[in-house]
Amino acid sequence: MPTIKQHYPNAISIRELEQKITSELNLHGFILSRTIWGTSICADEVNNSFNLFSKLFAGPGPFRFGGISGYPFTGKTGIAAFASHIPDKGGAFILYGPHIGISKDGKLGVMHRQRQKMSSANCGSLVAGLNAIKEQTSFSSYSDSDYQQERVVNTLGRFKDEILAAEHPLKTSTEKMYDSIHQDFNEMLENSSKILSGYKVYLMGGILINTDWDKEDYFDIRGKKVLDFT
Repeated sequence: MPTIKQHYPNAISIRELEQKITSELNLHGFILSRTIWGTSICADEVNNSFNLFSKLFAGPGPFRFGGISGYPFTGKTGIAAFASHIPDKGGAFILYGPHIGISKDGKLGVMHRQRQKMSSANCGSLVAGLNAIKEQTSFSSYSDSDYQQERVVNTLGRFKDEILAAEHPLKTSTEKMYDSIHQDFNEMLENSSKILSGYKVYLMGGILINTDWDKEDYFDIRGKKVLDFT
């Protein structure tokens, strides 16, 4: 799809991503049958295409760290739970990042979902967050009713001027959310050395590009590394 390559020239298909993950885990000495996996990807059901990876790893997977927008809302408690599931003499793989829709007719920020007449927003959380900062909505504290979205709005609000001045504000919002997920999740994991003691964790971050329901999704890899706690 030309629009995907225009905005994300290095993006690869999900099938290519699966092959790359398999190759790199083997290269770094991970035994796939003893490796569990997790994601910090938005809760949107269109992201369940990653469930196809379950045949690669131990257990049904994935462990889901991400809430709306893909931010790792499970925090350190989630990391501790995930660590306790790693097979003996095994390791872990984690894929993380936000997502954005690109429809097959080239529209950014939307996709056509199965059995719907009209295309809908994607990522809906980031679209709502972008609208909130346009309207100068802010949240001074988190509430029980919508604390995840409040975190999204506060994150985007830190970059309001840059986002609103951008040629494609939603794309820039997605980039800023990736930066936040990347920084915070990596810090959570690096500060969990005791919890993850004895294991290696392979991290791969990027931006998931959702296409219309009858087309294959893509992933733009932005960072990858091995955290070795052995």
